[in-house]
Amino acid sequence: MKRKWVVVCMVASLSVLAAGCSGKTSETPKSESGNETAEQEIEEEEEAAELSEEEEQELYNLYISINNYMLGRLSSSLSKYFEYVEFQEEFELLDEDYFCYSISESMFDDLDRADELSGRKQEKSELDETYAALSPVLRELATVLNEVYEYTDEDSFQDDDYAKGKELHASVWKSCNEYEAVGMDFMDKLGNVASEQREQELEEMKEQGYVVAYSLVRMISTAQEIQTAIYEQGIEDDSMMLELDTEALQSLYDQYMEETETVLGYLKNEEALTNEGFPVQSAYYVTFEDAVQNSAEELKEIFRKVAEQEAPNGYGIVNPFTVDGSIAGFNNKVSAMIDEYNRMISY
Repeated sequence: MKRKWVVVCMVASLSVLAAGCSGKTSETPKSESGNETAEQEIEEEEEAAELSEEEEQELYNLYISINNYMLGRLSSSLSKYFEYVEFQEEFELLDEDYFCYSISESMFDDLDRADELSGRKQEKSELDETYAALSPVLRELATVLNEVYEYTDEDSFQDDDYAKGKELHASVWKSCNEYEAVGMDFMDKLGNVASEQREQELEEMKEQGYVVAYSLVRMISTAQEIQTAIYEQGIEDDSMMLELDTEALQSLYDQYMEETETVLGYLKNEEALTNEGFPVQSAYYVTFEDAVQNSAEELKEIFRKVAEQEAPNGYGIVNPFTVDGSIAGFNNKVSAMIDEYNRMISY
């Protein structure tokens, strides 16, 4: 392909944060550049070159990656933590044992690079400004979650009678409240930019005859429409799944099933893939194909369980490789599908 078509995983909630965690947003620290001389300021402006087109695209892709970490691992870590700790300011365990998931260094690497690129921009967009507010809050929250992971993974709470756990919870609660507002703002701004860019790219793909690329991105777009439609029904998690109005989703369901079949057919057509410049030697085709199949099967199972009023197995984290029939499972599969797609086209 002549371009890399990148998609973003956007849903309308922040998982556990949708339960009502609210607080004040952080103020951006004021610059101390007022003490610098006029000559120094001029020199710095001359040194701060605008981002190249490639760097602008890299920054946008980093925003997407950070967004997906927020909706993926970070959201799962918070959800797991609050399965064991009462969702309130005071530290109160629901079980004597507790833990959360760790946040990978790759997210911190993405934050570092995004900070560097966005900091060099002379003319910042609303999305850039929103990211500037998000970055320190997200970094702080991810850092304290890793501290919780280390503390609970080693069962250190058995040695100090949860003393450090109480301190860490105070930090989690503070960061959680700050994160909710700036996190939602960032995802909303990114969602608007992504939707506009994706529709433009889809039209370009059709005009240029990239039927495979168009089919892949359109399928992912439909999956995200289904996620949004579910959330807009007020179905925030699997405890409410059986209230889902599947009749209202039927047209999107049918469309998605048709689109996944089309995509799966193209993934078996090496000639069509090669003609559009896809790197057919990429091992990610197999994992992407599995993710597409799993997402469709997950959605089918959700519809079956709702029809038969069969509750999902559990409300915790789900395995991305097995079909469970849950909202969390479908979101997980869509996220995995997007990750594999991005890896596949970036091979």
